[in-house]
Amino acid sequence: MSEVPMIGWQEVIMILAILLFVFGPTELPKIAKELGKAWYEFSKASSGVIQTLTSEQTTKEEEENKLLLEVAQKLDLTAEGKTGDELTKEILTKIINRNESSN
Repeated sequence: MSEVPMIGWQEVIMILAILLFVFGPTELPKIAKELGKAWYEFSKASSGVIQTLTSEQTTKEEEENKLLLEVAQKLDLTAEGKTGDELTKEILTKIINRNESSN
């Protein structure tokens, strides 16, 4: 995999000089302002998407934990101090043991 080359100060100055030559000294500040607005809107929208995804994930995890607790209570298991994985393993073990003893 190749590395992405970094842009140095010389390249930045060259790009700015070309932009100044192409758009002129009166249009360049307007373009910079519009780019700034676009960047702000993009970052605002992307943070909203991230926040939505995070809250959806949290809600899903809460629902899963609630279901695990309900099943654990029905099987007379204690859930205090246990992770979701530990509780899941205990539930599965209890169900398997019940099935084996009933056969």
